Amino acid sequence: GTVPAQTMLGLGEFSHVWLLWVFHDNGNRSVRPLVHPPRLDGAKQGVFATRTPHRPNPIGLSLCRLEEITGDAVYLSSVDIIQGTPILDIKPFLADFDSPGPDPIRMPWWIRDSPVGTLDVTFSPSALRQLEELEESFTHFRSVQEAKDTIVDVLKWDPRSVHMRKTANLSTSSGNLYVFAVDSIDVFAHFEVGESIAEKEGEKEGEKEGEKEGGKEG
Repeated sequence: GTVPAQTMLGLGEFSHVWLLWVFHDNGNRSVRPLVHPPRLDGAKQGVFATRTPHRPNPIGLSLCRLEEITGDAVYLSSVDIIQGTPILDIKPFLADFDSPGPDPIRMPWWIRDSPVGTLDVTFSPSALRQLEELEESFTHFRSVQEAKDTIVDVLKWDPRSVHMRKTANLSTSSGNLYVFAVDSIDVFAHFEVGESIAEKEGEKEGEKEGEKEGGKEG
């Protein structure tokens, strides 16, 4: 539901806000104490040592840039949630309290030096052409370059689950397929060992479908 516009009074003076929200579209609702972070390529960690969406309480937290407030509408950038995500709360980011200060930051080795390398992502001529043709249909992206950068940033980290990586049959068109959505775009990503090619085709009702072929380094 909506909240009164008065609740936003003073919020516009902040540059960033925290969003608390619900992982409402997880699919598999089961929660396990141990999970397989994609960066660990099969090794297990406790659920609270990861960012998995499959949590005992499926609550997400995002730091976003506050762009504009109009009435009871808040416009944000650097948002990593999908359309229709239920928002639990908005809190202003306070640098003096939300930053660790002089204390050293400690993280496990697999965050600093992941055993899973990044992928090279390239776009085919047809993908670039369709991005340019559909630029006016973007809801949030402000340019073709911003759309490209976002797609590359998603794919270069190989967002597939460990199970998908291990069971993928790279000799078939379906075995290496990964689908995700950004803005008004449906991206169909195809992974191949040793090369990365992105294609987009079959746009429907303002949505774009794409194909990307990618592979792990080495």
